[in-house]
Amino acid sequence: MPADTMHITPAAPDHRTTEKENDAMKSPHRLMQGVAVAAVAVATTLSVPSVASAHQARPGAGAHQECKGVTVDQSAPVISRASVLIKAPVRTVWKLHTDIDAWDTWIPEITPAQKKTPGPLRPGSVFEWSPQNMKVTSTVTTVRQGRCTAWAAPVNGIDGVHLFTFKQVRGGVLATTEESWAGAPAEADIPGNQAALDTGLKDWVNRLKTTAETKTGCAGHQDK
Repeated sequence: MPADTMHITPAAPDHRTTEKENDAMKSPHRLMQGVAVAAVAVATTLSVPSVASAHQARPGAGAHQECKGVTVDQSAPVISRASVLIKAPVRTVWKLHTDIDAWDTWIPEITPAQKKTPGPLRPGSVFEWSPQNMKVTSTVTTVRQGRCTAWAAPVNGIDGVHLFTFKQVRGGVLATTEESWAGAPAEADIPGNQAALDTGLKDWVNRLKTTAETKTGCAGHQDK
């Protein structure tokens, strides 16, 4: 057949989701699996994420935790919060929370964890942590000594903002953690991501409670 009359049938477009896209959609589940023992197991791969930005509190934003004007992303599709009363001095709770290099002693699922910036935890401090042997890099956005921290927790297309607050109350310290996930992977499965984050944050604060109370001889009072 002459070349000028030859017809080539174009290949049908491949609409299958690529492996990379699947990884991006599933990554939040894998992250929180490292935090929560009960989280659903999902086989994924994480790449080094971009840095997420902090969000300034809006007037009247009392429904969300706040650290020196910083809140989670209140417009994010996935937001979770968990609180627990810890019967221990705030200095004990604070040291456990901020001594990132020692996280392996009480929450080994997200370690090894290492602070990359020397000195006390402060705005701009960078630390790495490793849920399921994967490396995640977070940057601290604000700190109020003994009261609260906020850091960016970006994960492969998800912009995460993670806050912890500590309030002295009768009987101990009310520890609250709140985190938001925004971005296409978070929106792809909102119910699944919400469940994973809910489980992970609850497990995190309860481990903090158990460890702090054990150190001060007040263990055995884990909140439900």
